[in-house]
Amino acid sequence: MTTLFERLENNAARHPDKAAFIYFEKGIWKTVTFQNLLDSTNRFAHALQSLDARAGMRAALMSPPSADFFSLVFALLKLGIIPVMVDPAIGLKKLSECINESQPDIFIGNTTTHLLRKIFGWGKKSIKLNTSINHLSRPTPHAPRPTDHRVMITDSAAIIFTSGSTGTPKGVLYTQSNFSAQLDMLVETFHITQDEIDLPAFPLYALIDALLGVTSVIPDITFPIPKNIDPARTLSAIQEYKVTNTFASPVVLDKLAGYGIKHNIKLPSLKRVITAGAPAPTHLQERFRKLLVDETDLFGIYGATEVLPIAIVESREIFEDAQYETAKGAGICLGKPVNGIEVRIIEISDSAIQRFSEVEIQPVNGVGEITVRGKSVTGSYIAREEANQLAKIKDGDEIIHRTGDVGYFDEQGILWYCGRKSHRVITKDAVLFTEQIEGIFNTHPLVYRTALVGVDQEPVLWIELEKDARNSNKENIKKELIELAKDHPQASKITRFLFAKKFPTDVRHNSKIVREKLSELAK
Repeated sequence: MTTLFERLENNAARHPDKAAFIYFEKGIWKTVTFQNLLDSTNRFAHALQSLDARAGMRAALMSPPSADFFSLVFALLKLGIIPVMVDPAIGLKKLSECINESQPDIFIGNTTTHLLRKIFGWGKKSIKLNTSINHLSRPTPHAPRPTDHRVMITDSAAIIFTSGSTGTPKGVLYTQSNFSAQLDMLVETFHITQDEIDLPAFPLYALIDALLGVTSVIPDITFPIPKNIDPARTLSAIQEYKVTNTFASPVVLDKLAGYGIKHNIKLPSLKRVITAGAPAPTHLQERFRKLLVDETDLFGIYGATEVLPIAIVESREIFEDAQYETAKGAGICLGKPVNGIEVRIIEISDSAIQRFSEVEIQPVNGVGEITVRGKSVTGSYIAREEANQLAKIKDGDEIIHRTGDVGYFDEQGILWYCGRKSHRVITKDAVLFTEQIEGIFNTHPLVYRTALVGVDQEPVLWIELEKDARNSNKENIKKELIELAKDHPQASKITRFLFAKKFPTDVRHNSKIVREKLSELAK
């Protein structure tokens, strides 16, 4: 198997002068070629070696994204040092927990994060080397040592923490083979070629682009949180650089659609748009398609930090049939599993499962927990034995991942999503699944989205209205929502409706609803 660093070397050898990154920084657009990227990577690797950084060490990356940030990540991969990636937006308390849990040997930060490290004692029991990108960028007098970057495919490649939107962030341990399988599946699933130009909305996607030999156009090298992107600059970049692909969360599509429709912008260069992080509502997909030409595909991708991709669906499939089923309470259409992934639906349980032979597979249309098997499926979380017990099932020599999502397969083999297992509302009479119930109420023309939560075994529906409808008569809206649900056996039993100006969402994609906070507010 070709290692991750070898993929970068091969890309630089094939097209050294091709742009790897085109990015906007301090008022101007700059370019880094694949040869530039490889040269910078080797310089960082040399600097790390001179500080006695060695294979097997873990390095906490607490420096904001920059052009050098990507070179540094590849330098770590070259040396067999394991990058630890934590989203700083999770908050200082959780950040402290994640860094201490990962037990890094190296801390690479800037002035601010080094100060926080000292104040909060991050990694004081494990860190042996503190440095920064600026320090590593300085010339070193030491000659580089020979490096064998042909690490075993089972070797750890990176630790990537989940966003913690549905619980405490967990460190997902990726191997070289996990990453390579993921890259190969993305190429096969979306027919990505090396002449593509991508606009990634998340730093990890830019790293993936470089490994695939694809050019990344980055309108803001700092990668602001998705809801704070500059839609004018982003749309202008797509047009100017003839971007063929973009990978973005629903909140980014929403920002781009709002600005693009207002200014009558079209994006004819785009071959495909891929959205992930949370399901994109049908009305959002319809709005965003106004910016696209008829030939452009708009894919919804289902996956998780632990495994991506799992399933895909194209927007026109949603528009044709699925949206009407969603409006009747079917849940959200996820499409069909991608090649290389085996999805099975098992009986819902909150307990650990030791062996797959113990589980009961659900029949067609039977709602259960979604499980995934495949080469891209990560095998474990770090320092979380209980989480591993609850999320992983042994099946011979393989590990099957329990996603924590509930769903079902219909008669056509289409996968439907009903919500998070932990978010199901158990009443005295029934079990309600969030996405099935919300799909009914979300059809109201003044409703942007809804969120079902449970309080003392009673269902409560939170409502976020469209921006221009926030001053509407809420009592009338309640009556109309009750009318919408009158024929559904479960949704018709909801009698408590609450309104929020904006729902709390996850820190990474700003798209997943943090229902735990809404549950507390409803008490």
